Amino acid sequence: MPAKAKRTKRAKKAKSMKKPARKVALKQAKRSAGRKTAKKPGKKTAMKTAEKVVAKKSFARKAVKKSKDAESAVKVANTPSGGQASKAPAAKTAWRISPEISRSVLKIDTWKKGDLKIEYLKVYRTGWIVVDQRPDLAEYNPEEGIDIFEEFEFDEHELYDGSEETSIPPNELPDEERQRLLALSEAQLAEEGWTLESVTRFRGPLVVEQVG
Repeated sequence: MPAKAKRTKRAKKAKSMKKPARKVALKQAKRSAGRKTAKKPGKKTAMKTAEKVVAKKSFARKAVKKSKDAESAVKVANTPSGGQASKAPAAKTAWRISPEISRSVLKIDTWKKGDLKIEYLKVYRTGWIVVDQRPDLAEYNPEEGIDIFEEFEFDEHELYDGSEETSIPPNELPDEERQRLLALSEAQLAEEGWTLESVTRFRGPLVVEQVG
């Protein structure tokens, strides 16, 4: 047999052997690619997994919130305002004092300068003061009355309908000087060296009423 013919047959055999090898390689490559693709989770699987994780987190948050709410409820129950046994603040007691007889409130302004003095008297129809404690009036003299600003401590008071303002000038001065002094204002008297002492008195029987 010629040499060329032999070479041709060998080449054909080599080609026929190479084709199946390529097919086998392609099949193996497809299988390996399929395996890699199968390992990766699909979109639906990933979404389900994410939903499960979110559900677990929300459940954990709810559990923590419930425990915090329970703790705050226990704290509120233990506080004085949250307990049923808490007591309301005691009401403040106050007493109002006023003259029983009308026109028994006197305001006396006394101006003094050395041995001299000028008195101005003003009478009110009525008035009252409010004190925190019931006063002890066992030694009260209705005829003499009581100086309310000296004997009591109070924040509220009221005087109504002042009238009959009169003056008692010093008798030691001449009439002209008396008239001049009575015509002066309080500021003018103070400029001339006169000092003022003011007294407000309740006279006669007193009425004591609880108002708080």
